[in-house]
Amino acid sequence: MIDPGTIEFTASENGDPEQVLLQLDQALSALAGDEEYKLGMHTIVPGAGDVIGVRVPDLRTLASRLALVFKGRPASLVALARACWGRGSREHRMIALFTLAGMKKLPSQERWSLAEAFLPDVQDWETCDQLCAALSGQALAENAEYMDQLEDWAGNDNFWVRRVAIVSTVLLRRGKFDRALARSLNERTLRLCERLLDDEEKYIRKAVDWAIRELIKRDYELGREFLLERASRQPGHPERATLKLAAKKLHPADQARFLDMLAVGNSR
Repeated sequence: MIDPGTIEFTASENGDPEQVLLQLDQALSALAGDEEYKLGMHTIVPGAGDVIGVRVPDLRTLASRLALVFKGRPASLVALARACWGRGSREHRMIALFTLAGMKKLPSQERWSLAEAFLPDVQDWETCDQLCAALSGQALAENAEYMDQLEDWAGNDNFWVRRVAIVSTVLLRRGKFDRALARSLNERTLRLCERLLDDEEKYIRKAVDWAIRELIKRDYELGREFLLERASRQPGHPERATLKLAAKKLHPADQARFLDMLAVGNSR
């Protein structure tokens, strides 16, 4: 198998993405071939659709190689990412997101617009979470105003849209907001989590657990008080399971108190 770090891409002077995409298609075909990995991806990532069978580290390397081709031409690189997303395979879409994630100076407004454009195509957790990391979550970390839209998305009928609403808050760890605004964003994150604690979709409950755990890292006292308060309400089974997972990030004494409160409620 070839080393993806040795693959060279060349672009025309006008930055036509189709020329580069043809080269990328050939590179992906050359890197594929592990049928066991390909079959495993369909098991690990249900709904992934068209899977070529290229591993994530190789996809990240290809994305980095593509970025070199369009160095100093950000508009061309975004056009390439859009065209790559349009190819539709799991690998093309991951490369599109890895490429955009690497664009440090991409304006937050453009990140958000790309997230909105790509979101209707999301049908699996891997693409969903990478979209948050590269686009919606990074946009939120740069501009707190996007929290308003995430709160709207939390009520969407499409559970992948709801998952984006929650997972995007995980990227607040990258934010550089003043203390008051950071506290407000954390409080709003917990209100989002509260709305979706007993969501019928497991991918939403897992995202809620993840968001609470990350919030505990950012604001321990706020996260602790939220978990203890929820435990005191005698939550039902789905909510209890999610809260117990999130509570694993509490300090041992606080975790013991949380579990005691759950046990008391369960014994009534």
